[in-house]
Amino acid sequence: MTETAKKLNIIGEFKALGYKQWIGIVAGFIIAMVLTATGMILSMCLGFFIVAILLYMIPHVTGVKSVPIKAIVGAVFVVAILIVVAFAYSGSATNSMGYESKDHSYIQEATWDGENLIITPSDKEADYKAEYFVIGMMNFGYPAMDGSEKRIPIELNRIDGKIVGHVELPKGKYYYIQVDVLDKDGNRIKGESFQVFYNNGMSASDVNALNLRGSGLTIAEIGLVYYLLLIFSALMRRSAEKTRAKMEKDGRLYPAGYDKCKQCGCLVLPGEITCRKCGAPIEVPEEIKVLHKKDFFVCSECGTEVPVDAQFCPKCGEKFNEETENVITHVDGTVDVSTETFTCSDCGKVVPANAQRCPYCGALFDEDDESETPKTKQ
Repeated sequence: MTETAKKLNIIGEFKALGYKQWIGIVAGFIIAMVLTATGMILSMCLGFFIVAILLYMIPHVTGVKSVPIKAIVGAVFVVAILIVVAFAYSGSATNSMGYESKDHSYIQEATWDGENLIITPSDKEADYKAEYFVIGMMNFGYPAMDGSEKRIPIELNRIDGKIVGHVELPKGKYYYIQVDVLDKDGNRIKGESFQVFYNNGMSASDVNALNLRGSGLTIAEIGLVYYLLLIFSALMRRSAEKTRAKMEKDGRLYPAGYDKCKQCGCLVLPGEITCRKCGAPIEVPEEIKVLHKKDFFVCSECGTEVPVDAQFCPKCGEKFNEETENVITHVDGTVDVSTETFTCSDCGKVVPANAQRCPYCGALFDEDDESETPKTKQ
């Protein structure tokens, strides 16, 4: 197939999409974009994994099964979110301060003026620890706090009842400063801290570089999970299609379109003449009624196709006795009748005389085999 033919084929697949499927594609795309670009879900554990699943599953449940279409949707998402990162977060490295506490029992007030930390303690006996690090990347406008940065301690002193720390930070960086309250054993008291995000003269281009570094990693994780889902589902679908094709070839399933009851959707197996669930008659075209590689005959009571070695009808329970006429329908569609049997020379089983294949061992019978093996009336 030429590149032009492939291109036209993909265009044709897009044109074949229905209204519901287009809604699924657009909805999945928009939801994934909003959750990613706003950082609403990325702060969660495995948030990128959730975004990838939503981007894949929302179109999928609306009927979008095409692998090329899903691959294009994923690629467009990656490109679009990279463009957003490149232009939307130039002013995201902003200064902010905040005190995390349940009841302000340790820190009454805390400030940062660019060089000095000044803490007014509520508990005069409590101890404090301060440190800072350079923020190495940002994730869609939010500083990435993965704990891998080199933390530098800030010396604290008590002056006039306050906790004071002084530090001169190099220009052109984005910093995170944290003050923790310690218990008498020197351990951090959870939920009692003062945090500062401080932009010490970073340019807009440097801020964008931080965002591209961190956001690019997240986008790569989303893309990886998305395409792994796509590949895995495609392989599973191909395996299922191969299994189905083999079962159709073996006569264990009808081809798609004829394998389900038109009334209730229940699975229909070859040989059934009424639906086992709702009782509706099964209408199967003549050209696909004969799907068996092995010979079969038709039950005289209910019309079900029965293997030549069956002693009972699997549908109505009719017992086939010794005098039963074996109306054998061969693979080529020809039919003949016989009440005689003979012994298979390969496995020793008794089979109908007009069978062309042994239902037990699969051996093919020809005229020479039948002439050499004496036929006996059972």
